[in-house]
Amino acid sequence: MRSWFVAAGTALRLVADRAELWVPASLAALAFVGWLPLLLAVVPLPDAAGLAFFGSGLVTSGAWPWNMVLIAVGCVGLIVVLCVLVALGEAALQRGLRPVVAHPEWREPARRQPSGSLGGETAMLTVVLLVALLPAAIAITATALAVAGVAPGEFQSPDIGGPVLLRIARDVAPLLAVAVVIVALSQAYGAAVQRRATGPDAAPLGAALAAGFADLGREPLALLGTAVVSLAALTALTSVATVLLRVLWAPIGMALRAGDLARPQTVLLLVAFVAIWLCLVLAGGALHAWAAAWWSIEARRARREAGR
Repeated sequence: MRSWFVAAGTALRLVADRAELWVPASLAALAFVGWLPLLLAVVPLPDAAGLAFFGSGLVTSGAWPWNMVLIAVGCVGLIVVLCVLVALGEAALQRGLRPVVAHPEWREPARRQPSGSLGGETAMLTVVLLVALLPAAIAITATALAVAGVAPGEFQSPDIGGPVLLRIARDVAPLLAVAVVIVALSQAYGAAVQRRATGPDAAPLGAALAAGFADLGREPLALLGTAVVSLAALTALTSVATVLLRVLWAPIGMALRAGDLARPQTVLLLVAFVAIWLCLVLAGGALHAWAAAWWSIEARRARREAGR
């Protein structure tokens, strides 16, 4: 357990000393969930009536069920594009992390060029991400279907024993807990496979997928603990960023609705909003770089254990 905390501290020190790693990590973090606070701040959330109207419009449309198929295909395509962007940022980040993790005392890791092409590693990491994402996607989809099944009843229920969202979460609590566990397992497995499938000693995709299960079986507590802590940190940062951006966007949204976009005060507020969002994106990149360095240290330790 002590080595696990030491690895987290070492990763934090390495990443804090090398801010150049934050840029590719920011791309990966932005494509992963970094876009979510901006979307939640700028786009108003639909209410229950709006969701019901949208759903009934899909079903009663003459294009049903092809309109739903088109939406599903679009969502899948968007997920693939985001996975490619995450893989690109992750490949560039890991290429910078390998010499740093292997030789923490080096001050200029960029002097050592990693083997393999960036495009090849991006393609490999994209496949790994899609494979690791599949169980989590199934679990999240099952939970979403359960929420869709109980939400209408809760919205129409006269029960006032708590907020609607809290009652819905209580109804699907078992599925929600299973989904969280599967997401953590998927992240731990994907992180282990990524470091097996890339680098100077990269294994073929099939061998890397098998080795990921082996690493997860040898170091389950360390890898799952890293997944839980990194997910918790990411959730906390995303929540803070969402609240902050919503507060900052409130006066800008009022000015836009009033048609006062050309006023100097509105322009200054908009520039400040974009600047703060970019700072939050960079903070997410620093957090992602720390988590990636921690994963790399744990993966090296798992490989050493396998060698013994």
